[in-house]
Amino acid sequence: MPDPCRTSFAGAIWGMVTVLCWASFNVAAKAGTDAGMSPQALSFLRYATPGVFAFLVLAWLRHQGQGGTVPLRRLIVLAVLGGPLFGLTAVSGYQFAPLSHGLLFAPVAVFVAGTVFSALLLREQITGPRVLGAMIMFAGLGLLVGFEAQSVSRTWATGIALFVTAGLMWGGYTVLLRHWRVPLLEGTAAVISLSAVFATVFLGPLAWPSIATTEPAMLGLQFLIQGVVGGVVSVFTLMAALRRLTVQTVAMLPTFTPAVALLIAWGLWARGRLRSNWRGQG
Repeated sequence: MPDPCRTSFAGAIWGMVTVLCWASFNVAAKAGTDAGMSPQALSFLRYATPGVFAFLVLAWLRHQGQGGTVPLRRLIVLAVLGGPLFGLTAVSGYQFAPLSHGLLFAPVAVFVAGTVFSALLLREQITGPRVLGAMIMFAGLGLLVGFEAQSVSRTWATGIALFVTAGLMWGGYTVLLRHWRVPLLEGTAAVISLSAVFATVFLGPLAWPSIATTEPAMLGLQFLIQGVVGGVVSVFTLMAALRRLTVQTVAMLPTFTPAVALLIAWGLWARGRLRSNWRGQG
């Protein structure tokens, strides 16, 4: 019988890595949209490029006599909720609202959806501390909007609606991963593969014009962060965390994303300032 403390510790580590992945591709997505990349291009890179590796993993599993345990209809539902449509919805929000809105509205929606859906499907109890935590998050959210509502364009409400929709989709995706007990390696590869097919068919033609005009350095960065970190690593680590933690606990992970993402953004800004000062002195 596995040690609960050791299992929880391992789950926390996987959760920390997941948060770091989410924060990284949120910052990269904002940088991509600021550089002129379309949401379709960013979503295509996130979901289509990892498909090559995922198909190889599935082929290897079939060669080993494994795989095929997850029904296709469930894979389709997971690919819709956590695949290209989710990515396109989330990234599109950055065209209408600032990074801080996306980093707060989406995590709150994930938390609420994960808490409610896990209570309905998994019979996980909604505890007082979690309700208090949600109230604190909403209070902080209200303060943020109060400060920034006058400094952003009138389209910010559209961005918030997109962030909330994406959060609800991801909350449902997270709960269903646990509810259906999706295997770690097979589930990761299968969801990524099906998402890659959807991205190639539906986003490829729309994404190509933006990809073709993007600078190579930015394109390489987005391939690494969106495709590898966001498309592969975050999916694997999320499933690993779900095997060791409750869904309601995992649903709280996105609430840590804003702080980590803002730290990454601040670090990149400070690094840029130091480089500019160094060049100016040189």
